[in-house]
Amino acid sequence: DYHMRISHVIRGEEWLSSTAHHVLLYRFFGWEESMPQFAHLPLILKPSGKGKLSKRDGAKFGFPVFPLNWFETKEDELYQGFKEAGFLPESVINFLALLGWNPGTDEELFTIDGLNGIFSLDKINKAGAQFNYDKAIWFNQHYIKDATASEILALIGGDFPDSVGESTKLKIIEMLQPRVEFLSDFKKQSAYFWEAPDEYDDKQLKKKYKSDNKAAFDSIIELINSSESTSESLAKTVKEYITDQDLKFGAILPVLRIWITGSMAGPDLFEMMALLGIDESVSRLKRGHDYCTKFNE
Repeated sequence: DYHMRISHVIRGEEWLSSTAHHVLLYRFFGWEESMPQFAHLPLILKPSGKGKLSKRDGAKFGFPVFPLNWFETKEDELYQGFKEAGFLPESVINFLALLGWNPGTDEELFTIDGLNGIFSLDKINKAGAQFNYDKAIWFNQHYIKDATASEILALIGGDFPDSVGESTKLKIIEMLQPRVEFLSDFKKQSAYFWEAPDEYDDKQLKKKYKSDNKAAFDSIIELINSSESTSESLAKTVKEYITDQDLKFGAILPVLRIWITGSMAGPDLFEMMALLGIDESVSRLKRGHDYCTKFNE
């Protein structure tokens, strides 16, 4: 530390007992005037609040405790890092800053520059800080939602097929941003944009699809086939038909969604159809309808 001209040593409170030894070493070497200032932080506690958080807690409960993947050679075990788990660095810094420190207000969301301006050691609590992984996820959701699609694409571009154009990738990111928790979710939740579903959520189809609506679905598919390929036009066409035929939205729209994506998940139905295009959307709808016709026999 002396040769590196370290000015401040900030570490966990378990080092308190050895601090006197370090001070004496500086004195014995005649380096007292160059001795760094020592500060000790409260421990980060397990989610239960009992005991110091450890890497084994992360492995046991399925959350990261290291910034990056860490391979423990002695144990021959890989511990996942926040980066590999799909966290943005800004969200991790914001989350960690509030473990044992607060600005004296109810404010929780800070930019890096904002933290630099208000962070001070004298506002650090003396008690240990309980690790709350759900709160870490909450921060990550916020930062992902507020990022630009271009910023997200720069981080996850390799997760999308090379054959997909950049403008399409950006649209998909924009659609998924409000729905994801981790960067890795973009890949998991976008598969149906590249390939039509090869299986459906049968449980939901049994509940939602009624054979009495077969003719209505046929008509809706034909209307979509002749519609303009904008989300606004598709939504207007389908919803007007449902209203005019005195049908229930809950009996029609969820079924169309399952035929498009394979499940109830996904962004706005009509935005997805507009991005897929009329031909692909109609193809999926017809395939799904054929499946349900057999399904209800």
